[in-house]
Amino acid sequence: MATNLKRTTIFLTSEQHEGLRRLAFEQRTSMAKLLRDAALEILEDEEDIQQGLKALSVEEGTITWEQYQQRRRKREQRSEL
Repeated sequence: MATNLKRTTIFLTSEQHEGLRRLAFEQRTSMAKLLRDAALEILEDEEDIQQGLKALSVEEGTITWEQYQQRRRKREQRSEL
């Protein structure tokens, strides 16, 4: 576990708090650990999204939709022969 933890305050509804408390009990962990894990998932997902968008912006090796359709038609015509 990270040794440099920062304290923060969040506000949960009664239902959220109770659900989190029960989940922590069932998983034999703390509510804080569940929240840290959830925050990490969000941060990792955002990083993956940004990397994906960056990769999609690279045009090298890509073709247009029209080029794709032409190639596909040619393949289909060859396979029909």
